[in-house]
Amino acid sequence: MKYRKLREDIDYGDYPERMDPSIQRKLERGETPYSSHRAMPGSDPKFDQVVASKRFKDVVDKFIHHSGQRPPRGGGAMQQLMYSAMGMMREINSIERRNKQALEELAVELVKKEMGIEEGQLQFEAQLVGMGDISASPNMSGRSEEPEEQEIEDAFKEAEEHTEEIADFVDAFEKFDMEKAKRRFMNSLIQGAAKKGHYMFELVRNEIEEIEPRLMELYGVSMSILDYLYWLYPEDMVMGMSASGAGQAGQEEVDLQTDPPTVRAKGASFPILVHELLKGVYDILGASGLPDDPRQAEMVIASEDTLPAEVWDIRLGPIFWEKFLEAFPDKLFEDDHKIIRNYLFSRFSMITTDEFFTLAKSILSGNPKGKQALDRMVEDIIKELKDQDYRDTMGDEDDENDDDDLGDFLGGLGIDLPDDDED
Repeated sequence: MKYRKLREDIDYGDYPERMDPSIQRKLERGETPYSSHRAMPGSDPKFDQVVASKRFKDVVDKFIHHSGQRPPRGGGAMQQLMYSAMGMMREINSIERRNKQALEELAVELVKKEMGIEEGQLQFEAQLVGMGDISASPNMSGRSEEPEEQEIEDAFKEAEEHTEEIADFVDAFEKFDMEKAKRRFMNSLIQGAAKKGHYMFELVRNEIEEIEPRLMELYGVSMSILDYLYWLYPEDMVMGMSASGAGQAGQEEVDLQTDPPTVRAKGASFPILVHELLKGVYDILGASGLPDDPRQAEMVIASEDTLPAEVWDIRLGPIFWEKFLEAFPDKLFEDDHKIIRNYLFSRFSMITTDEFFTLAKSILSGNPKGKQALDRMVEDIIKELKDQDYRDTMGDEDDENDDDDLGDFLGGLGIDLPDDDED
């Protein structure tokens, strides 16, 4: 199939700025991870093009807000911005090294408050590091690690549902594709939700200014530059960076074997550290969205968790997440309901793939049925929590997790911890 190159598919409006031509071509040719994704609503132009148009203009607005000027244009714009960002990062690192522990603790407290995480529910290890002190994650390679056909058949076939070998084979591939698509979209939501961490320093302005008033300006301008650069990096440059691990400014991992689970995060600056901490929390909340079978989960992660795909998650994920927030019941934005948002995120990740894509498509398109479905989920969650509180108050001895904060937190989210001898 040939794709027509329609420049008007990307709506720049009155904005003179332009994304890199290679990014625009991928959008116009339907070559992004979301061009034909099962969760995307039908639209003309394609929904990922609509999202990219809005997101790009949002990024330009953020740049203007923090820098007081429009982004540079022309052939040397990317290099100019990269030099500016590196210079600011050096100044930031110099200040942060003198206040390392205070900023690391502030980042953790900020994330715990924003997410409604109570003491004893999660552990955090936050570390501010230099730009060159973060190595590339082994699973964030430039290309997805697609398994062999026989591996897919062995891992995903459901023999009890079929009597013919060919049926097993087809069903295995369909299930694998569905689980990959689900993981892809969950990753975009996680990145979209965590992306706000780049600007959450504004919520602790007083604390930051007590350390060094200039940090507020440095954080705002540097983060807005980095956001804009994601739209200027040519696609082949992204692949080169992914192969070498160059330019990696943050990293996170979660450990479900500790009690309670641990989020470990590194960041080259305070805003990046907050982003990585948030991403770790959402990774735990969305963990139940992976297949229950460890081998299936491993294959899905190896296939989908790559740097080029993550770059598209960062570009488009914030708009996907905005659409979900718009569908949330209003009461979830009250301080005493923050924890319910966490339960809802996890509950959404747990539904079957067919239900998942149907609901995601409704939410992204603004269909009232999507909001109604989330309303029902929230009511169910609140009822279950009230029932749990009642059992706790009455001293129900049948609940094995009554005195286990980890069990209460993860069990209510539908996350089962692996056995000690399970990888």
